[in-house]
Amino acid sequence: MFTQRATAYKLHIKDILSSEFVAKEGEPSYILINGKQVSRVRVMGTIVNKFTNDEKKSGGIVVDDGTDVITARGWENEFHLIDKSVIGQLVDVIGKVRKYNDDVYLTPEVVKIVKPDWLVVRQLELKKDKVILEPEVTVKNPKPKEVDAGLKEKVLEQIKSKGTDGATMDELVTLAGDRTKCIEALKALIEDDMIFEPRAGRYKLL
Repeated sequence: MFTQRATAYKLHIKDILSSEFVAKEGEPSYILINGKQVSRVRVMGTIVNKFTNDEKKSGGIVVDDGTDVITARGWENEFHLIDKSVIGQLVDVIGKVRKYNDDVYLTPEVVKIVKPDWLVVRQLELKKDKVILEPEVTVKNPKPKEVDAGLKEKVLEQIKSKGTDGATMDELVTLAGDRTKCIEALKALIEDDMIFEPRAGRYKLL
């Protein structure tokens, strides 16, 4: 069954660290940005430090995006993401915001090595997505289109079945039977940080 995940907002690290952290028993923790509850974030920066415990079961990487630094900490389920990372790499990190004592950190879901060119893209995205930092009254968003959850899941499974090669638009349109609905499903999956488009017309798992 397809499970909807919270949006991972692209943010500067300084905005994550300067926001109010809210934790409630039995509910997901989040940072509060002008009334918006943000539990998952996406940051791009350079790994400037790395540490692991003696048993190689937990560790962390320190990421610097030029505005501040934040640590992504991984335990048994996430440690492989930390273990394969190298100081000096430029990475795109998707994770949940956590806090221990006064330390705000990320629990990573994705740590993806990216080329320097993507920094320019991310800066443009951050400018475009700055609306999240503005008061709610200034934001005017059109009502999002409803996406067929069943089709969305079928498209995701098709992409997953293609492995590292990914699936082409033509293959996915054939599966969906409707180009417009297929595109809507792909857009929704990209927004949910489940797939990406490495080049025009081809889609892979993130």
